[in-house]
Formats: sequence, structure tokens, C-alpha cells
Amino acid sequence: MDLLNGSKSKYFIPFFFFVLGVMVATQLRDFYEAVVFLIASIGQFTAYVFVSRLRQRGSFFWHAIAGLAANGMWYATSHILSASRAYWMLFAVYVAGLIAGRLFGVGLAQYIEKKYQLKGDATRDDRLAPGKRMDYIRREPMFWVLTIGLTAYTLYGYSYFTPAIATSLLIVVGLGILQNFFYAVNTRASQRGHNWYIAVTGILSGITFSVSAVYLFSKGMPAALFIPYTLSTALGSTMGAFFSMIFERAKKLRPDTHLEEIKRTNVKTMAEVWRERLPYVSIFILMGAYILLQEPLFRLMGFGVSQLVFPVSAVTKPIPRLIILLTATILFFLDTALHTLTSRAGNRNHTGYHISTLVPKGTVDFLRVSYLALNDRIFDIIPVAVLAGCLGSLYGKDVAERIERWLQARMDIPEEQPKLKLIVSK
Repeated sequence: MDLLNGSKSKYFIPFFFFVLGVMVATQLRDFYEAVVFLIASIGQFTAYVFVSRLRQRGSFFWHAIAGLAANGMWYATSHILSASRAYWMLFAVYVAGLIAGRLFGVGLAQYIEKKYQLKGDATRDDRLAPGKRMDYIRREPMFWVLTIGLTAYTLYGYSYFTPAIATSLLIVVGLGILQNFFYAVNTRASQRGHNWYIAVTGILSGITFSVSAVYLFSKGMPAALFIPYTLSTALGSTMGAFFSMIFERAKKLRPDTHLEEIKRTNVKTMAEVWRERLPYVSIFILMGAYILLQEPLFRLMGFGVSQLVFPVSAVTKPIPRLIILLTATILFFLDTALHTLTSRAGNRNHTGYHISTLVPKGTVDFLRVSYLALNDRIFDIIPVAVLAGCLGSLYGKDVAERIERWLQARMDIPEEQPKLKLIVSK
């Protein structure tokens, strides 16, 4: 039994870490900067876990609302981190905000799921049947609100902003839609255990996110791009979830099938094992080849090799490029593996499982964002980030499935069994 699932602990633990974050902020160089960052982090991770759970449960409306909040708060925290030049002492505030926000977000999402009877298995949704899908989208008011709002803002910005900002606006809108379309598909894939589905969508998601994040950091995260980024990513996320649900229905992919594998007695053949492991081997070989051959390959093509910066701003001594590249590879691998683990934990009915993933995830996530902020013009790191992230997603899924089998942690909240009435005959 999960002792941390009680109603009191759901509110006490987030409040405790909020107070802890404020206490830490009093010891940093700028109390106002640290508190704003703490509040933005809590808002970001509340929205993150909220959108993560609602993305898995097929509600277009609630997914869109959560997506607007999640992407808007990500932009806000990244703007602060970029302005502070990745001040490394903000790490403690970031982790406190992560734990407080995610735990509060789980409680909020569970309330919505229970109230509106939202389930995680898209294969049971009749609205996704052939012949009904376009009608499903046509009847969704949030789809039209996001589309019309994004179109109106884009036309306004292109008419009244400077040419440079107007061009950036179009780029950010395009990247935002693609980024969160593939991200939504990949996060749903990671919950359903199909290795090739995870690998392909992980590569596409990694490319679009890395290009989008590096581009935004290179522009200094301007406030004028906040609205188009938020609207475009929310639209891309909802559409990605919609198309993913159609694919899951067609391929009969369900979220908790690995919990049922314990009951099976059949043993996999060597061919089946190799088919499952081929994505891991392929990505690992590509990643190793890129790390070792990057410099000679770039020189052969006539490109210069950029100077990389170590992801911890407190380290000022020069470090060999290969060491920084290997560090970044490990960093992106761990970040995606822990993201998959944390995302799955936040979608399951076990609070202890969720809490145990948060501190390592917060540590690595802060270093990853710091790396992007400090290397905002380094595009040659993107292949490593994409491949390492994709490999991390696959391994994170494997670790999560082992833990979930052990804990019997499920995606949907177990329905309360009706109490039996004892009838005593006179």
C-alpha cells in the first residue's frame, strides 16, 4: 500500500517544499529573482504533470488548457534562466519547485479525471472509429480557439512587429507546432511500450525540440514570442495526441499491458528479442560514430567546429571538447530516461514511486536547460542530443516497466468497489 497517497500528504508535501524553496531563496544573490523563479517552476511543473496525465486520457479540452499553462510556464522559467545566465545556485529552488508543482499537479489532475471519467486507454474511445474522426475534431471548440487565436496573433505580429521579430514569430510558430506534435506522440508512445514507435517518434521529437529550444535561447527568449509559442505548442500537442490515439487504436496499443505479462508463460524467441533490441543497438552505434567522427567530418565538409561550454556555469577552467561532448551525451541520455520514468510515475497511482524520481530528474533537467542556455548558438550538438535522448527514452521505459510490475502501479485510478451490505434475517 502507498502510504503517501493520503489526502493530507497530497497537500502537505507540496506546501513543505514551497516553504523550503522560499527559505533557500533568502540565501541567494537576488531574493526577488529566486522567488519569481520558484513560483514559475511550481507553475511549470504543476502544468507539466497535469498536461502529461490529460494527454494520456484523450480529453481535447483539458489537454489544451493544460498545454497552454505548461508551455507558457516553460517559456517563463527559461526566460528567467536565460537572463540569469544559468546561475547555478538556482538549482535548489528549481528542484523544490519541481517537487511541489508535480505533486500538486497530480492531485489536481486526478480530481479532473475522476470528475469527468477520463480513461487512459484510447482503444476504447468510439469517437476515434473510422468515419468519425474528422467530426470529432470539427466539434472541438478548443481546436478552433487555438487555430483562430494563433492565426490572428501571427497576422498582427507580421503587420506591426519589426521584420526580424516577425520572421522569428513565423519560425517559432512552425517549430512550436512540430515540436509538441511529435513530443505528444512520443510521450504517449513511451507509456505504451512499443520500441520502434518510441524510437522513431523520439528522434523526431528530439530534433524539433532541440532546434526550437536553441533558436529561442539564441534570441534571448523575447516576450513578444511568448503568446505565439504558447498557442502553437498547445495546438501541436493536442493534434499530436489525437493522431497518436488513432494509431494506438489501429495497432491495439494499451498502456498497462506490461503488468499482464507476468501471468504469461510463453518464452520469447531469439529473433523476437533481437527485433526488440535493434532500435537500442542502431541508435547507440550512430551516437558513438557521431561523437568520434564529428570533428573530422565537419572539417571535411568545410564547416568550423564551435567551442562548447560546460553545463555548470561555476566551472570556468577550460575543458577538452570531447569531454564536454561526452558529458552532454550522458546528460541528455539521463534527462530523457528520467523524464520517461518521471512521466510514467506521475501517470500511475503510486505517490511514493513518483516522489522517488523527482530529485534526480530535477538535477539533470536543470543541467540540460543550463547547457542549452550557455550553448545557445551551438547547432552541432543537436544530433547527440537527439540520439542520446531517444536511447534514454527507451531505457527509461524499460526501467519504468520493471518498477511498475513490482509495485503493480497502474495508469487509471482504481474504481472504488461498492460496499457489500450484510442482510440479517430475523
